[in-house]
Amino acid sequence: MSVAFVWMVWRSSKYTHVRFERLNPDLLLTTVPTRTAALGLLGFVYARLLTTLAVPALGIAVGIAVGLRSPTVVLTVALAFACLAALAAALGTVSRLAARLVALRFARARHYRDLLVVFGWIPLVAGAMLLQELSLSIAPVVGIFGAVPLAWFVDLALVGAVDGTVGSTRHTLGAFALLATAVPVCAAATTVLARRVWERGPAGSTGARGSHSLLETGAVERVVGERIPRATYTVARERWLMERRVPRGLLSTGYALLFMGVVGFPLVALAGGTTGLLVYFAVTLGLVTGVAFGSDPIGTEYRALPMLLTSVTGRQFVGGLRLAATVVGVPLVALGTVPLGIVGSVGVARTVLIALLGSAVCTCTASVAAAVGLGVERVEYAPVPFFFTDVPIYGELGATAFLRHGLVLAVGALASAPAFAGTAPPVVERVAALGVPTGVVEIGSLLLAVVLAAAIARIAFERAVQRFREYQIR
Repeated sequence: MSVAFVWMVWRSSKYTHVRFERLNPDLLLTTVPTRTAALGLLGFVYARLLTTLAVPALGIAVGIAVGLRSPTVVLTVALAFACLAALAAALGTVSRLAARLVALRFARARHYRDLLVVFGWIPLVAGAMLLQELSLSIAPVVGIFGAVPLAWFVDLALVGAVDGTVGSTRHTLGAFALLATAVPVCAAATTVLARRVWERGPAGSTGARGSHSLLETGAVERVVGERIPRATYTVARERWLMERRVPRGLLSTGYALLFMGVVGFPLVALAGGTTGLLVYFAVTLGLVTGVAFGSDPIGTEYRALPMLLTSVTGRQFVGGLRLAATVVGVPLVALGTVPLGIVGSVGVARTVLIALLGSAVCTCTASVAAAVGLGVERVEYAPVPFFFTDVPIYGELGATAFLRHGLVLAVGALASAPAFAGTAPPVVERVAALGVPTGVVEIGSLLLAVVLAAAIARIAFERAVQRFREYQIR
């Protein structure tokens, strides 16, 4: 019941948004008062919700009537659905108008909302894992839902049973009392919120806050100097700035985290070993940063692609993407793995090599992602809505995009395969039985993985440069 009610509130909110956007208050408010327009909006949402629920409600009512052998239950179930829909429509309308008013008052309200939508699942998953780890039961929390007023509508639906063994008259009266109190309050709130929204202009953000020149000398130039072309710096700085404004690449890292969590972690945990877990962590960080800054180069540069193809060379563009990933990935891998290696007694040499492997995987993944992304034709992209911005971005539609992400992650994981194999306790024990020292096996496998990742990065880089040179806009 609780899940169904939440769905009805959400659906009512969507109906409110669509209808409210189509209203023209400049003309509407010259013919009717604000209260009439607001109540009309509320009535429209309620009618649409009833239309949506009509068929499933009828099916549920007939099923319950047949199961209880009581035809009158059809009427009470229909009445319960109508009452619950009225409450959901009122709450959904008020919540949508309140959110609209907040968005008008605060320019960055949508940004924080999208943060909640994108990352709000993390504390929920962490809380569930914590409860499981502590062996705590969520039964008391679930039991609360049986005592909330929503359960009263269930008694209202079943009060029509002929034998009178189901349903509660007291709860039925409570449901009517709740409805008689909540709906008028929500109707009044709808009128107030609608008036505030219609009388207030949209908020704006002025000033140059968050803007940076792409041509000024930065920290990377001061460290590296003139050994890297200036255009490469510019491409990297542009990628950082775009990611700061709309974290498109950051959200793409969800594929890498899902892949390493579902596929990689069970295999590493099955093999066991502290060194293997540290390799897993370093490789995951490398994959994440490589995907964040190297994936989907055509989509991120879609609007400026004609100018880009005629202003920079392939080496400068692909090198800029790889530089953007490396500058972020190398410190991230080092800060994430070196302390853990020291605490876990992995050893200085192996810890340094693991950090080096994570950095190599970062560069390798960025190069492979650029090469794969530059193989997509421009006509395959279409404008799609996105988080953190009102401006549609250009993305590749269909399942092909997911397959490309899978290819990038598979190549990145393949580059680190020797490290996983050489640090797995079963492999180390078998090789040690032949008289080869354990340290030699692990260090050798890490070096082999670093060399393999560097070789793949080199090949992918040249392939990406070639594809950039041959790219055509159709």
